[in-house]
Amino acid sequence: MRKYQFQKKILLRSIFMMLGVFIIVTVVFAGYFIKTRTTEFEEQVDKQLQGITSQIDNTLQLADDIALQIAANYQIIDVFNQIKGYHGDKNYFVENTDVDYAVKQHLISYMLKQNVLKRISLFDANQDFIYVGRAVDYGYLKKNCPNSEHFTDTFTYYSEQDGKGSLFRVDSADPYMMDSSSTISVLREIKNYQLVPSECLGYVQVQIQLNSFKRMCKLLGKDTECYILDQKNDHILYSYQGGKTASEVKKLLNQTDDLAKGEMYCRLWESERYGIKILLASKNIGLIHSLNSTLAWGFILLFFLIFIMISGQKLVIRQTTEPIVQMCDMLTGLKVDKNLQNIPLVSGDETDELRQLNYAFDKLVINLKKSMEKEMISRVNEIQSQMYALQTQMNPHFIHNILTIISAMSGTSECEKIPEVCEKLSSMIRYIVSSSEENVNLNNEVLHAENYLELMKIRYEDKFQYSMSYVGEIQNCHLPRFIIQPLLENCFAHGFHNKEFPWKIDIQIYCSEEFWEVQIRDNGCGMEQEELEKIKQELQEMRNRDLKSLMKEMKIGGLSIKNVYMRLFLAYGKHMIFDISNRAEGMCITVGGNYEDTSTGSGR
Repeated sequence: MRKYQFQKKILLRSIFMMLGVFIIVTVVFAGYFIKTRTTEFEEQVDKQLQGITSQIDNTLQLADDIALQIAANYQIIDVFNQIKGYHGDKNYFVENTDVDYAVKQHLISYMLKQNVLKRISLFDANQDFIYVGRAVDYGYLKKNCPNSEHFTDTFTYYSEQDGKGSLFRVDSADPYMMDSSSTISVLREIKNYQLVPSECLGYVQVQIQLNSFKRMCKLLGKDTECYILDQKNDHILYSYQGGKTASEVKKLLNQTDDLAKGEMYCRLWESERYGIKILLASKNIGLIHSLNSTLAWGFILLFFLIFIMISGQKLVIRQTTEPIVQMCDMLTGLKVDKNLQNIPLVSGDETDELRQLNYAFDKLVINLKKSMEKEMISRVNEIQSQMYALQTQMNPHFIHNILTIISAMSGTSECEKIPEVCEKLSSMIRYIVSSSEENVNLNNEVLHAENYLELMKIRYEDKFQYSMSYVGEIQNCHLPRFIIQPLLENCFAHGFHNKEFPWKIDIQIYCSEEFWEVQIRDNGCGMEQEELEKIKQELQEMRNRDLKSLMKEMKIGGLSIKNVYMRLFLAYGKHMIFDISNRAEGMCITVGGNYEDTSTGSGR
């Protein structure tokens, strides 16, 4: 079977359509997958941040509780009550080693219980200083230490706050030694908290080294970075699994809570009380790996589907387009003649055979329509010619009968009626030759029939009687010429042949918007039932016979019923009305037609 371009186009379009559907489904699925995994990832990071901040908060709260317990301890209060009266140049605890030992024994118990503590220090306004834990520079054990701002800041804070609560202070470096490790401290006033108001005797400082939070950060995934920042200046105090600079960390702060702004998802926890910020920055490696895997399998599935679609579509297109291909082959091999000279034939070199095929069939339909119109016009002309021939056959038949009547009257006492007969005959002849149209007004047809009956009345005088009745407006009805008069003539020629006088004819005319009907009844001899059935059979068979052969049989003087029947059939087809029946006395002939769907357009 020959291949055409439209088959390739159908195949390509179907493939592109299915690819489009596949891409849309893939995009929707990928969007849903990414959204789901991103939500899970964000929830995971939020839980990690919540876990870390909860542990840090618990640790700092524990340090505050330790500071409060030490500050409210009666032994510590007694020691600092003793120091209140000391004004020596040296550190009180250096001079009084027994007191120093007793206080350290008390403080060391807290250090042993909590391994996250770096140092516990006690000092007063005179810089009398004692500590346990990580060693300090020796200069702090002397009065007028090199970094006295650490003490004055504490004094200033509590004087401004009127001794309320605890003080959390963040130091980017240990203030008691040359160490770059960051610390966070909790300070409390040493005083009798049971007395209100109570005098401040000194201060307790519990220090925690920030790198001790490393064990807490181990809860994080390997792709999550943790940064502890100074709340005041965003200085990096401690980082876990992170190697970013201060400027890079500030950029991460700008994309907090929004994964779309960068590659990493950042969450921030901030505490004004502790003076720190905790920043988590995590890269969704799991999502990236899942997307890569999904895309890889998606491409494999895509190529597999393309292969299946091409194979399946080829088979389907070959089967479904087989009739179209056959039509294209037919038009391709069609020989052009005078009837098809305007039809564009399909060429295998064309790129759009379907459009060309459609155009060719449009032209073919137009040519067929023109051919059908020509055939219809030819058929109508043939029918009209046949109608004229039958009508012409009726004219000499009628004139022959009237002349016979005049001839019969000339040798009798009725010869004086011949002028009146001639006048009626003249009127009837004018009706015959007045127009070439085969359809006339029903009123004119009735007048023509009435002239004929008047002629018969002149001839037979009182021996013949007739009556006419009308229903409807007959002047608005149309019918073929010479329908009523030939049937009336048939009454005299056959119905009254062996009938004694008087003769009677009753004519009833009915006309409506849909059809017309004329009923003619006489009191003649009627017709034998067998003969009547034979005539009906002949009339029925006439519908299927050649009209030319019938016209040869319908010679002048023949039975006019057949002539009327054929002309009604040509005019109205299956919508004609024609019935012959015997009555108790005489016969009844009913003729008529429907205005709608007539064969030659008879009607209004």
